[in-house]
Amino acid sequence: MNAATQEDGSQHVRKGIERRIGHGLGDVAAIADFAGAENRLLQAAEACADLLILVDRNLHIVFTNRSTDRRTAQQLCGLPIAEMLPAEYHERALQCLRGVVRIGVPDRFEFEMLGPRGTPRHIEVRVAPVREREQIVALTLNGSDTTQHVLAQRAVATQAKMIESMLEGVALINEAGLIVITNPAFDSLFGHTRGMLIGRTLSSLSDTIDLVGLPRATANDAGPWPLEFDARRPDGSLVSVAGAISRLDDAERRHGLLVLQDVGERKHLERALLEAVSREQDRIGNDLHDGLGQELTGIALMLRCLAGRLQAEHGSAPPEIEGITRLLNNAVENTRSLARGLSPVQLERGGLRDALEGLAMHARNVYGVKAEFTDKLPPTAYVDAEVANHLYRIAQEAVTNAVKHGRAGAVRLHLSAARNKLRLTIADDGCGMAATQSDSRSEQRVNQGMGLRIMRYRARIARGDVRFECGQPSGTRVICECPLELRPQANAHAAAANAATRAVHSMKTHGANHVGKSSRRTPHAAPNHSKSKLKLRAKGART
Repeated sequence: MNAATQEDGSQHVRKGIERRIGHGLGDVAAIADFAGAENRLLQAAEACADLLILVDRNLHIVFTNRSTDRRTAQQLCGLPIAEMLPAEYHERALQCLRGVVRIGVPDRFEFEMLGPRGTPRHIEVRVAPVREREQIVALTLNGSDTTQHVLAQRAVATQAKMIESMLEGVALINEAGLIVITNPAFDSLFGHTRGMLIGRTLSSLSDTIDLVGLPRATANDAGPWPLEFDARRPDGSLVSVAGAISRLDDAERRHGLLVLQDVGERKHLERALLEAVSREQDRIGNDLHDGLGQELTGIALMLRCLAGRLQAEHGSAPPEIEGITRLLNNAVENTRSLARGLSPVQLERGGLRDALEGLAMHARNVYGVKAEFTDKLPPTAYVDAEVANHLYRIAQEAVTNAVKHGRAGAVRLHLSAARNKLRLTIADDGCGMAATQSDSRSEQRVNQGMGLRIMRYRARIARGDVRFECGQPSGTRVICECPLELRPQANAHAAAANAATRAVHSMKTHGANHVGKSSRRTPHAAPNHSKSKLKLRAKGART
């Protein structure tokens, strides 16, 4: 029965092909040419990488170029097409084939089978009708191996689900800076409903960042680039976000993959921690300056008085007293230096200006470089303690980098105001940041990078930013800008009071040394000046 069906189908198809070729196939030469063409067609079908099957109207196999199991292609001819398919796909495949026979419209179906090594293989079968005199006499089945395509689709679907479920906001930015894909977390991060941000620029969400050009990085640098900025939501609330953007190439098009998360709570905790550390430093600095420093100064004065008394009564004072006095004066200076280091910015003692002047003096005395400080702040400018402390620490790190890494010989600190912004500029004549960073890959560069990151972080805490530029003709310029608060004109007299306080503070800083020098010049003045107090203290010590 199967053999008869195979023969009938073959003859039927062959007759149809003969009629298509023309009327000249009746002679022997034409029949021979047809047989040769048929053999060449069969060889081409067997060499084809796809699975080719010809079935008759009864869905029996007339021809196949390969088998799907251990049977040969010749053994499959005459069998129902279902013999070549896994049992779980019989109903779907037969429904598709019968529909093509009935309607005549090409269709397709898919099935999965095990490969030679036991791995799953996905086959897509395209079904088309074969017509003769407007009648469907057979069907052609073209099966292609779509395993790699199916696996790729499944991987993409899995990745899409992973991105959709991420807590971080993910977006794809094209070269024009437009958002083309977002996940739900990204939309909710900026307070928008699903898909509302597609087609918009990220710069429309924040005025403090511009992403245009970031995806145009060189072929050797695909990122990621760290990113942090503040954005305003439609309800007016402010959100602080941080993350990174990386280059993503797709079909010769360059995109930027942006991953962001809300860091508002983290920044709040970090600010609270910095404020707590600053308060503790201020407390310790004040204790050192007003407590231990004053007590050491008092001891130095008492020793100087004692030396004057002994010299007045006995004609000379033991030389050890002079040595002890020098040690005490050194201890006073060291104590005040520690106090200035812990709490460099004191609004009641000159504020940021006085602190930066002290930093320039410290650079001259310790590093031996030419350092100067200038400022052009208006009298109404006001810098609160927190911002002033951050600016001072930024300047301190910049000066240290200029001397230690840039090998600078001169450093200039300048404080100015422009467009309601406070600007601090630190310029040096060293070798510059590019030369410094190319010297080595050692731990020294890592530490320097950490210092630069801390400077950026302090600038952000002060609601500003910091940038690094190459100086002309050499060196580096560090520019930090942050919002400036202007006081009413009625309160401008406080600035003059601060300037006067600086002079008084400068006199206090060197008070012990001045007392020591004047006592040495007038040895008899000190005992007469505090003789009663000295006696009372000595009496208290004996009791």
